[in-house]
Amino acid sequence: MQVRDLINLSTRMFRTRPTRTWLTILGISVGISAVLFLVSLGYGLQNIILQKIVFNQALLSLTATPATELIVFDNKALDALRKTPKVVDVAPQASFTAEAVLGELHGTAELRAVDARFFDYAGITTIVGKTFSEGEADQVVVSQAVLKLFGIKNDKDVLGKEINVRIMLKTTSVSSTAPSTIELLHTFKIKGVIEDAQDSFFYLPLFEVAKVTSIERYDQARVRVAASGDLTPVKEVVMSMGYQVASLSETIDQANKIFQIIQIVLGLFGAVALVVSSIGMFNTMTVTLLERTNEIGIMRAIGGSKGNMKTLFISEAIVIGFLGGVVGEVLGIVGAEIFNFGINSLASWFGGAKTDLFYYPTWFLVGIIILSIIIGFLSGVFPARRAANLEPLEALRYK
Repeated sequence: MQVRDLINLSTRMFRTRPTRTWLTILGISVGISAVLFLVSLGYGLQNIILQKIVFNQALLSLTATPATELIVFDNKALDALRKTPKVVDVAPQASFTAEAVLGELHGTAELRAVDARFFDYAGITTIVGKTFSEGEADQVVVSQAVLKLFGIKNDKDVLGKEINVRIMLKTTSVSSTAPSTIELLHTFKIKGVIEDAQDSFFYLPLFEVAKVTSIERYDQARVRVAASGDLTPVKEVVMSMGYQVASLSETIDQANKIFQIIQIVLGLFGAVALVVSSIGMFNTMTVTLLERTNEIGIMRAIGGSKGNMKTLFISEAIVIGFLGGVVGEVLGIVGAEIFNFGINSLASWFGGAKTDLFYYPTWFLVGIIILSIIIGFLSGVFPARRAANLEPLEALRYK
């Protein structure tokens, strides 16, 4: 049988039985679109979580915090961390209770004094503006919760505004329980906003805070190592020094494992619809075999081989499976985009941020097409074997 004849015979169902053929394709496409919709939702949720993480220096950093209050995390302790083998740099953070003054408005928030390198090591990014750079002395980065303290709704409106900062220190005086305050020497311009509407905090350059008060204790430090292979040995050394240690790479690994389970569960729900549609396709191919029994007898009588019969039925099933996969992907993506638009419209109505809930990796889209072809192939194997095993004379007598 020539290739041209095979193509013509395996696609003639669109001419002879177009309604049944397209309904079969639609049945396969519904199952494919269900799998695509649910699994791409899992990938989208994973993307939303992980896209907020800086995938460079943050993955080569460890977070070190004192395991107990007995450990004094001071400059001497920082020097000991810097001298640890394989450690490239250490960026500490010192926290204070502070009062921020914007015009006539006052608000209490947590002041976090850090070096500019801390943002890269901690994977901290802004949604508006930028973080301050090394050497900048008059810049501040605030959280969204701080903006709420001052009644600012639009994040962009706060950029460039000046705030004064007063550090509130616990007094050592016996006669007074009120905290003493230290006002920093100059005002600070808001350079960026961090996406956190729950906790009120702002970041200031560490050296600016050190000018007005002595920093006797740090609450944490980001330990930057040379390579990813150094994370484990450095972690063990730092833990032996009495610190609790966590790394962003471990968090990402745990998140990926959780999302893999979520994707599998969602995929199983979609697979139920795919199995049902596969049964419908198998039923269609079986009916096609019964309708063409007499025709098979004629082809066998004029020289058609068993292999030709198998190839004919399997080719027809693969064509239906392939088209079902393509149509299913189109339906799945269109449905996902409509759903995403509806969710984002609802989020905008309530003042939330827009986001993409769905993500379609190229390999996943290709894999869906291959899966639909495999389903078509499997659905055509049994009818193809029956067609090949039919005796020509019996097939010719079939009515």
